[in-house]
Amino acid sequence: MITVDALQALLDSRITPLSPRRMPLEGALGQRLAEDVFCESDEPAFDRSAMDGFAVSFDATCGKFTIIGQSLPGNPIPSRLGRDQALRVFTGSALPPHVRVVMQENTTSNAGVVDIHSMSEATHVRLRGSAKRAGEQLLPKETPLTPAAIAILASAGIVTPLIYPRPTVGHLTTGSEIISPSQTPEAGQIRNTNAPLLRALLAEYGAPLLAQKHSGEDPHESLEQCKEPAMSGTDLLLISGGASGGAHDHTANVIKALGFELVCSKVNCRPGKPLLIGIKEDRVAVGLPGNPLSHFVTFHIFVRQILALLAGAPAPSWRHAILSGAPILASDPRETFWPARTTNDSIQPMPWLDSGHLSALLGVNALLRIAPNQKPANGKTVAYVPCGLP
Repeated sequence: MITVDALQALLDSRITPLSPRRMPLEGALGQRLAEDVFCESDEPAFDRSAMDGFAVSFDATCGKFTIIGQSLPGNPIPSRLGRDQALRVFTGSALPPHVRVVMQENTTSNAGVVDIHSMSEATHVRLRGSAKRAGEQLLPKETPLTPAAIAILASAGIVTPLIYPRPTVGHLTTGSEIISPSQTPEAGQIRNTNAPLLRALLAEYGAPLLAQKHSGEDPHESLEQCKEPAMSGTDLLLISGGASGGAHDHTANVIKALGFELVCSKVNCRPGKPLLIGIKEDRVAVGLPGNPLSHFVTFHIFVRQILALLAGAPAPSWRHAILSGAPILASDPRETFWPARTTNDSIQPMPWLDSGHLSALLGVNALLRIAPNQKPANGKTVAYVPCGLP
C-alpha cells in the first residue's frame, strides 16, 4: 500500500502533458498558450484618431482652416494636410502623417471652414506602433487565455492558437444496485450519486466530460463500455466502483484488459483506500472507490493532480491554516482527509460519520490533512487542500 506523498510523486514522474494542438479561439477560453506569440505588424497598423474632431497639421495654431474632406473608420489613409487645411475625422479614422486631432467641442464649423478656438497639449492620435511593433512579443508561452488574451490574439489575426489542451474524460459507473436518480429505488437499490457528483466536479475544474455510462457487475460489459469510441478516445478514464479486492470487484481487471499498467491498487488514505490507477502512454485510468465521500476526496487529492499533469499545468498545492474545532477529530492509522470549512486563516472540521455520509459535504470548501495516528490540537497550523461545491 502506497502513501499519499509517494503516489503523488509517482504520478508527477509518470504522467506527461498532452501534445499541444491548435484550437479555434471560440473554444480556447481558460486554456494556456503552448508557444510565444509575436506581432506580425505594428499595432496600431496606422495612425488613428482617438476621438471625433478635426485633424490639422501637427504644428498648427488656433484659427480658421479649410475643410478638405473627411476620413471615416475603414477609409484608406488620407493624403498629407496643408498648413491651412483640416480633415473631419472620427474615432478610429485613419490619419495622414504629422497631424493632431482637435476635439470637436473646441471648434465651430460653417460652409466648409472650421474655426478652432483652443487646442490641448494632447494630440489625440494613436500613433502607428505605439502599442506594439512588428516582431515584438504579443503574448508569452504559458499565458492563460482569458477574454482579454483572446481579444489580443484576435486583433493579431491569430484565430487558431497552439494551446495545451484540457484533458477529455470518460466516466463509467458500475454496480447492479445502481439506478438513475430519476427512478424510485426498490429494496437493495440505490440512486446513482457518483455520476452527477463527478460531472459537477469536472465542470467546476473545466475538464470536458465526453461520455458517461453505466454497467452492472459483469466485467465483460464494463470492458465493452470502455471500448466504445466515446470512451476510448478520452485522455482520462474514470471508473466508479469495483475498486476493492472482493469477488465482485472487477475494475482492476478491466483497467489491465484495456492495456493500462496498474501502478496503484491501494493508497494509505482515509477515505479512499481502494484506489486504482493505470497508465498507458498518454492516457490514464482511475478506479475510484464507490462511496461518494471517497469520490470527493480522491478526486481532489489525485484526479485533479492527474488532470493538471495532462494539461501541463501546475498541480493543486497544499495550503495552511490555523485549526479550530479540533475535538471533533479522530485519529486513524491511515492518513485522513477530513471535510472542513476555511474562513480567512482558520479551518474548522465538519461533522463526518463515514465514507457514505454524503451530506457531510454540504458547506465543505477544504479537506483537512491529518497524519496517521495524529489528532492535531486547536491553534495548530495544519495543511489542507481547497475544494468543494459551496
